[in-house]
Amino acid sequence: MSNDLHYISPPKEGFKNELFDRLLAAGYYRMQHLMFTCNETIINSDYKTIPVFWLRTLAQDVSLKKAARNILKKCAGFTVVIEPAYVDDEIETLYAAYKKYVQFEVSASCASYLHQPELPEPFDSMMIKVLDGNKLIAAGYFDTGNESIAGIMNIYHPQYRAYSPGKFLILQKLQYALSKNMQYYYTGYISTESIRFDYKTFPDAEAVEVLLPVERIWAPYSKLGKPFLDAYYMQLLHNL
Repeated sequence: MSNDLHYISPPKEGFKNELFDRLLAAGYYRMQHLMFTCNETIINSDYKTIPVFWLRTLAQDVSLKKAARNILKKCAGFTVVIEPAYVDDEIETLYAAYKKYVQFEVSASCASYLHQPELPEPFDSMMIKVLDGNKLIAAGYFDTGNESIAGIMNIYHPQYRAYSPGKFLILQKLQYALSKNMQYYYTGYISTESIRFDYKTFPDAEAVEVLLPVERIWAPYSKLGKPFLDAYYMQLLHNL
């Protein structure tokens, strides 16, 4: 199966409101100022492609698992601030610490990951800041539509990794969706050949749906699982 990326450039009004919801539901996701979709990706230096399937969480159906509740308890002493997205020197300092810590390749800066400064911003974007006193220890970005949010990026200071700040930010995004009575939290893709993206199901795997690209339908992830998706992908290869 070809890893043929499909891109959509933003219309004059941008990717907002109902249009953003519809594109997310069709399996498209943000990449800087574009929306894209794919069925494969490359995550290692060997340039081998691996299959991916798009996920979303049914926000209103989530029943937080014990691990998620424990993270909320551990992080209860931190301050959470949600506001329109921006990038400043404080964010870039945090991003630099995160970039040095992680074992995979990331963009040179937070700003370059999120957008190209010479182009208008086509998304309605928000950010979550997590502070320990006055110290910024984590930040997460997400885009919003009418009934959906899409998580874009989470960064955190390595000194706080014991608090699972990345997962804490996922839970804060989920709470934001619930507070706005939104139906869907799109978390990106998962792969049948890597565990790197499995964390996206941790709040409650039973509330997660996966997009089947042939039928173009969303199905319960917990009732299918990776063995089914692996066989599904192999059948796609066979048919092609």
